Amino acid sequence: MSNAPKFGLNGPQSEAVLYLDGPCLVLAGAGSGKTRVITQKIAYMIEHCGYDPRTIAALTFTNKAALEMQERIAKLLKQPKQAKQLTVSTFHSLGVKILRQEAAGVGLKDKFSIMDSDDCYTV
Repeated sequence: MSNAPKFGLNGPQSEAVLYLDGPCLVLAGAGSGKTRVITQKIAYMIEHCGYDPRTIAALTFTNKAALEMQERIAKLLKQPKQAKQLTVSTFHSLGVKILRQEAAGVGLKDKFSIMDSDDCYTV
């Protein structure tokens, strides 16, 4: 690990960035640096390991967090435009995207709509 890039992270955080042998779940409390670890990892995968940004997905719970994550990654990359090739979205928006692409295969109409909680009460 002495030849590893410096990320300004602590030991376990750096280990998470460098780990590439399968899924890596980052669990920690609020403000502990989870987003920093994930953004550093994605930049490392692209810059140092040759991953195609189109093959990387980062999921979060809010649109604000997804936008912030994409912006942070762009700042870390030598070619910031590569960040636009990533799939950085909320769990919900990725689910809708997949359903729209595969609508016919799962028995949905092309123009299906999703009901929010208020719609559920009015139906």
